[in-house]
Amino acid sequence: MNVLTKLSVVPIFFVPLIAGWAGTQEEAKVVQQPPAETPWQITVGGPVWLASMNGRIGFSGNNPYLNVGVRQILDHINVIYSMNGEVRRGRFGAFGGLLYLNAQAGTGEKSGLVSKVDLGLQQFFGQFFGFYRLIEEPRGSLDLLGGFRYTYLGQEVGLQANNMAIDAASTQLVDQYAQELTSNLRTLIQKNIIDGLGALDNRNPKLPVGPVAGDQKGKILDAVQQVIQSQDSELVAAIRAGTQARVNQLKVQLSNQVSNRVTSLLNRSFSFYDDWVDPLIGLRGRFNLNKAFYLTAESDVGGFGIGSDIAVDVYSALGCQITRNIFSEVGYRYYYDDFRDEAARNFLYQLAFHGAQITLGIKF
Repeated sequence: MNVLTKLSVVPIFFVPLIAGWAGTQEEAKVVQQPPAETPWQITVGGPVWLASMNGRIGFSGNNPYLNVGVRQILDHINVIYSMNGEVRRGRFGAFGGLLYLNAQAGTGEKSGLVSKVDLGLQQFFGQFFGFYRLIEEPRGSLDLLGGFRYTYLGQEVGLQANNMAIDAASTQLVDQYAQELTSNLRTLIQKNIIDGLGALDNRNPKLPVGPVAGDQKGKILDAVQQVIQSQDSELVAAIRAGTQARVNQLKVQLSNQVSNRVTSLLNRSFSFYDDWVDPLIGLRGRFNLNKAFYLTAESDVGGFGIGSDIAVDVYSALGCQITRNIFSEVGYRYYYDDFRDEAARNFLYQLAFHGAQITLGIKF
């Protein structure tokens, strides 16, 4: 989905509000103005966003497509909290919010040379807006927004080696190399070792975590090649001399060295952290259906290459003024972020968050 398509979604969320105003202009002219506002209005809310996530996260061109449902995320949450608040006086005001998520997931399913993969995710969003109320009518309002959003992302991958599979692959690699000394060594390593490290690509993960350990494939290939080449001359000499006992001894020794090297490079944890700030502009509107119910919509767009290339957030909801001070909203939020960091392993973050949002708040 290109940028223009994503931006075209934004006006849709304001159609009900605009239509409502258009149909009630005459009524608004004759309705008696409400009493003067109190000097300050303060609002505090606790939103619950049931978001699924899909898109691409990766490094240096290794950007697998991820599709993680809200159920998967809820099943693996350690900590989550969110809140927002607003202050307003007259036509001017400010509001902000934050969301923090900490989750972990693991799998014990053996995949090639890896027996276990543990995933860790930390994500924080914090935003702040100042606003000016362009329209203030008895039936609703429209605000012009300007602000910023701070995003922090922490990803961790812990690997556990499959020792039996590594031993077998190392033995097979050394046997093939001893039989075909003229073969391309890197091709043999790729076939016997690297092709068994598919788990490092982190395909279909339980959490939206990219292939943080993906570059370990190249390091393992280089390390194994170095180990074999360090024993190459002695093994070749034994083979040409026809001393089979010495050949077998060297092969066992070499396969053990390869196995130990691969195991040591897999039994590790890998992490990646990044953060960025996006400037934002947007609109927020409200249309009162009656004394109890109202429609509300909010959208902002930002990034502009300063932080993200583009970041779009849209929200629409049906609200209920339960009491004079307590309100609730049920709606839907869509957030898309396209961020790239060439300096940090050529990191790509193209992720969409979307799902129902339920909010309970209080006004003072």
